[in-house]
Amino acid sequence: MQRPERIRIKNESAQLQSLPEGERYFQDLGGEGEILFLGLGPNPALAAELFPQAKILYYMECTELSTQLPEGYTTPAQFKQISADEAGDLSGFRIILYTPGKRLFPSFWEPRLSKLSVARAGIRRKKRSKTVWIPGDENSLLLPELCRAFKAEGFSYRVIEPDAMRKDLLNLLSSDLPELVLSVNFNGLDNAGETFFMLREAGVKIIVWMVDNPFHIISGIKSNYWQEVPLLVTDHWFIPALEKHGAKKVRHLPLATDPAIFNAKLSPYPQLGERTVFVGRSSFPAKDNFFSGCSFNIEDEKAALQAIENNIKPNFEWWAAKDGLDKFWPGREVRATGFRAEQSGLIWRILSLQNAGNKLTVFGDEGWTQYLPDADLRPPVDYFTALPSIYAGAGISLNMTSPLLPCGLTQRNFDVWTTGGFLLSDYTPGLSIFPEDLLQYCTFKTPEQIPEKTDFIKSHPQLKKELSKNWQELTTAKHTYKNRIHNILNFID
Repeated sequence: MQRPERIRIKNESAQLQSLPEGERYFQDLGGEGEILFLGLGPNPALAAELFPQAKILYYMECTELSTQLPEGYTTPAQFKQISADEAGDLSGFRIILYTPGKRLFPSFWEPRLSKLSVARAGIRRKKRSKTVWIPGDENSLLLPELCRAFKAEGFSYRVIEPDAMRKDLLNLLSSDLPELVLSVNFNGLDNAGETFFMLREAGVKIIVWMVDNPFHIISGIKSNYWQEVPLLVTDHWFIPALEKHGAKKVRHLPLATDPAIFNAKLSPYPQLGERTVFVGRSSFPAKDNFFSGCSFNIEDEKAALQAIENNIKPNFEWWAAKDGLDKFWPGREVRATGFRAEQSGLIWRILSLQNAGNKLTVFGDEGWTQYLPDADLRPPVDYFTALPSIYAGAGISLNMTSPLLPCGLTQRNFDVWTTGGFLLSDYTPGLSIFPEDLLQYCTFKTPEQIPEKTDFIKSHPQLKKELSKNWQELTTAKHTYKNRIHNILNFID
């Protein structure tokens, strides 16, 4: 016997999926009152059989799904449809959820389910504390800096393990109702939006600060809920692109420095005063897994090298134009373009380091050995201990910005100066946050300019000293994480 053809619909990410059928796909969420189905699935008669004695059964359906149901799809007579507005907060019903619907159209169902969960838990009646939650662990980006900065502004802070936040949020909120959740790169938020909508329903303000390529970060998100999240980006190039893709509130917030870690009272790392130093990896951890299935062939390499020869940095913007990619979400196609930008960045770093002269010291992973066989290569160093003294002791520190961020900056653009060191950075439009007169001697636009730039600085020690002093005063006054917390608090008001 031929199996009946399943109903297929496009989910909210425009991907075709079947509507699963069976009793196991209906979940009783409890409650008292009339029975309300949240979605009926492909066979409403099966849903009706779950309550054979009921004379009236109510149901609500996602409009995006309803408009795709085939001709002949009918509901048994005892079903009465109600709209989302009519249902209110759902607390007056016994709720039966068709669970696949939540996965297919999370932006429709998650806000309603979150409202129900928060109401039942009585969380809104709790007193709010001046607390910020930061999802992360001991290895998370910016965690110590943000915690210290919030504490300086009178906040208590709580570091929430990301899995616990996704899986046990109601219990966490029942014990402590914070004023704000600050997530770095969507850490602690799930891909469907359940965590975000539950926090919002509880009256908690949520901000996501994306410190990497934003479209790489959201490429794994299936729901368009991210468009509702207030977003901060370290690279202003992405603001119009994110708005084009539906983001409702986006603002630029660059990285910064923490003077408690990087300061002029450090003991300089020994025997680096005459050397040009670079501290960084040849590739980021889990790179192969993230870019699985992406390619960078010989023609791509030639194109990247040709661009650099023409004084063009082949960054994400350049590759997106070359690839003809103007839709960055939904889907993972953006990673293919991103991989080409990432590999171009490796070429850019290699050429820059090869032009740094014979007094080059590199602190990084073993991947550099194949590219820089004659350099003074040393193992990776700890960010919070050895790195500040290396910046303070180096004759010149080099910075090469990832092409994944066309107008981005790195931590080096702030940290090196704060230690009293000297930074020579590749130029990006993101440097426009600094005074032009400070940039003149401290930036290069092509790797070939590095020898001239380094020779000039080394031969003008007084100028170098004055620039370091002026940069240090600037970063410690206007570009600390405490400054950024002020921006964040203004952003949420």
